[in-house]
Amino acid sequence: MTEGSYHFLNELTIWKLKIVAEEYGVDVSTCKHKRDYVDKIKTKHITEELVRNALEKLRKPREAPQDEEVSAEEARAIEKDLEDIAGKTGEVKDLPSDEETTVELNIDQALLMRPSFFEVDSSVERAWNRMILGDFNEAIKLNREARMKTLASFSAFQVYSAAMSIRAAETILNSVAEAKGKLDPGLKTVLASAKKAFIDGHPKRREESLEELESLTAKAYEALIDTTGKAEEELRAQLAEYESFGARTEEPRRLLDIAQQARQAANIAEYARLVKLAREHAEKAKLARKKDLDYNFHIVRAAVGEAKDVGADTSKHEEGLKEAKEALEENSFKKAMELLVSVERSADQAVFEKMASRDVEMKQAEKVQSSLFRYEPDMLEAASYGMDVQEGLLFVRNTRAALSNRDLVNASKFARRLKDVGEPMQKDLDSKRIEMGVIKKVEDAKCGKCGKKSLYTYPNNTQKCLNCGHAFSLAPPPQMGPQAQAPPAAPTVAVQAPPSVPATQPIQPAAATPQAPVSEGEKKEKKRFFRW
Repeated sequence: MTEGSYHFLNELTIWKLKIVAEEYGVDVSTCKHKRDYVDKIKTKHITEELVRNALEKLRKPREAPQDEEVSAEEARAIEKDLEDIAGKTGEVKDLPSDEETTVELNIDQALLMRPSFFEVDSSVERAWNRMILGDFNEAIKLNREARMKTLASFSAFQVYSAAMSIRAAETILNSVAEAKGKLDPGLKTVLASAKKAFIDGHPKRREESLEELESLTAKAYEALIDTTGKAEEELRAQLAEYESFGARTEEPRRLLDIAQQARQAANIAEYARLVKLAREHAEKAKLARKKDLDYNFHIVRAAVGEAKDVGADTSKHEEGLKEAKEALEENSFKKAMELLVSVERSADQAVFEKMASRDVEMKQAEKVQSSLFRYEPDMLEAASYGMDVQEGLLFVRNTRAALSNRDLVNASKFARRLKDVGEPMQKDLDSKRIEMGVIKKVEDAKCGKCGKKSLYTYPNNTQKCLNCGHAFSLAPPPQMGPQAQAPPAAPTVAVQAPPSVPATQPIQPAAATPQAPVSEGEKKEKKRFFRW
């Protein structure tokens, strides 16, 4: 049977192969897979023309004898075989390990013996020179010698060329498998077939398998390069979009530059890996920027809250916050950033204009100082217990820095955020205090407000109900002597115009402003609060 017939049989379905086998008396009772049917028919040396003749008879109506009809059980068996074959993936033909080793050794040896046609060219030249001189007999001898050398060199060149193609194709396919995480089973089978033909295949079969391997390898290489190239272009467009709303894309762009170098060096596996890694870093940069915008959203909301507290009309600000929140949820980060900046500047300007009133200014200054006095000791204490209060401590630093810069507008919104962060932390902090033994439960004592037995004594002689939060001091009030000084009024802060840059940017603390002298009476009064 010729090689062409073999390929023709591969294109037939199982039921057609059964008809061909039945037509020419081939026993296929033990066959289960298509490959088995093909191998059985191949042994009978049935040509392509005979196969076509057998299949042509299907078109002519014929009455099959009763005993040749397929029984119901046989039909179900055939149906089951077809379902099994359809449900299985294509079987991968891999060479056995010993044959694989033999192929690799032969390929290595063939690549070391590169053929040269220099001697052939020299013999042909000498034969032609003898022809010109009229020495035809010598020309025949030299020409015959050149022809023999040509045949030997051509045979060596075929082996060398096949070895080079197999080695290059295998390297490319390994890179494709590394880049994609797997290799198509069909490519594995074609590679194994080319290696098999390289060792003991017919020259024609060897050439056909090489052509198939080279063609499929080229397609796999081009497909990977094309897919990765499109992925790179899409990623660069995404990075430009991420940069428009402030994401840091230095690392993914650096990885893309290295990926381009790998592509120029034809290292497709490294090229695909670096593009994939760059995409991962781009997503991390996007998430980090989303986190920053979410943080800024709370700052802007605090700015709007302060504007509302001082009596400004915040309806437009609240509408802008709502739009910014929706933009964040829809991942429209650029729109969200622009809205947040606009709302924050407008709210800060409203607070600044209201602070032209001395009463509003004094009230804001007292509120900022009260927030610092209330939550800064708690933040420091929680940090000493190992609790995660980095955000709260950041707002403490930003508030003090804004006060040092005489920026009461930003100080007020930072103090508001400090309160927002510090208030939910109180329960966890009290639980940690109980665990560390800092506060102790007052046995059989009930809270005068909620009636629960949840009173705890603090080191400053203060008792607090952990159920409702009611607190009171057991320390006697300070005695005011005739020479005692009255506590000074709340400190004033010179208000500056709101900066053009949003206050969510990092602030450098300035030198601390001198504080007014504190009297002995005021010192005793401060001891009544949580300062231990």
